[in-house]
Amino acid sequence: MAAALGWFSLPAEQVGVLPSANVLLTGRFRTALKYPAILQRLDGYYQEQVGRQIGAAFPEIAPGVHFEAWHDMWVFFEPEGEKLSVTMKRQSDGVTNRLARGWMVDLAGRIENEAAVEFQETAPLQQAQSEVYASRKDLTRMVELQPELKGIATWQHAGLVVSASPLTAFLLEPAGAHGVHRLTVLAESATRAKQLLGKATPVLSQPCICAAYSEMAEIDAEVHRDASEKAAQEPQIYLAGFDSKVIEDKIRSEPEMQKRIAAASGQYGIKYRVDKPYGRVRVRWVELAGYSREDGKFQSERALGESSATGARPQAGAPLTLRTKLESLKPGAYRIEIEGETAAGARTRIDRRDFWFDGKIFEEI
Repeated sequence: MAAALGWFSLPAEQVGVLPSANVLLTGRFRTALKYPAILQRLDGYYQEQVGRQIGAAFPEIAPGVHFEAWHDMWVFFEPEGEKLSVTMKRQSDGVTNRLARGWMVDLAGRIENEAAVEFQETAPLQQAQSEVYASRKDLTRMVELQPELKGIATWQHAGLVVSASPLTAFLLEPAGAHGVHRLTVLAESATRAKQLLGKATPVLSQPCICAAYSEMAEIDAEVHRDASEKAAQEPQIYLAGFDSKVIEDKIRSEPEMQKRIAAASGQYGIKYRVDKPYGRVRVRWVELAGYSREDGKFQSERALGESSATGARPQAGAPLTLRTKLESLKPGAYRIEIEGETAAGARTRIDRRDFWFDGKIFEEI
């Protein structure tokens, strides 16, 4: 998962409905197990398979309805006499269809399906996409306005919000440098998918820290990508004993790249948005030493540095940028705060966010 907060709108021609996946795959079966027993079994199953308790891997999103976060499946439990009817639904295509059937069969076996899972393929959920500056935290604001939506604390996506009736999903995935993400909306019709995408942008466009990033890490990723592409395009280089690491070193040694590397060394940036003019904005970086990702607690805070910029103004499109020169950051947790100062000298906090940095990417926590 990558860290990016806030939203921006792209020109209309860059936002649209995409070709849908092949089918909505549905699997059905019955079980004699009672609902509490099913949850108990699945709790052990998910702890064994993915190291997560049922509340994280199989959260309830409506009465008798769960979202299986490991495989992105909706699961419905309905009484059928003295037994339970279980229905699983998942967006599927030619690549994932067979895998999805296997996942459904596996889950059914864990809760003692009486007979083979019955599969059905129907019209797929429709998709609409846009590139945004957003995070899981931003997506959950949709829940406040539409109670049928539920935020999922997924480890599979940068952000995920779903509903069961009607079937809807907002998925957030990393898509580029400086924290840009791709937001995909899945809905039962193309019209609804576009409407939901359109509603999301104005709802979530507010003052914020939109992204945090390491300039050096982004150069490293760019060099690695360019070297890999060159190696793929020119396989004959292997005949001379070269590999992608040799190509990377060659790219780094080029004069222009050397200048970029020197300029990026120790530079960490944020993308941010304001809703009114400020004479000056300031950003502060703080290390959260001894941070535990399990409970969010940390042992101490240590100020790392700050920087400022003048003349911040609201603007459409991509957010503003503010860079700070810092010591080389180790993997760990960091708090970033940005405040604005008006012409009259009054100060106000614009936003404060905590991130986990893995040495390459900042992920909101």
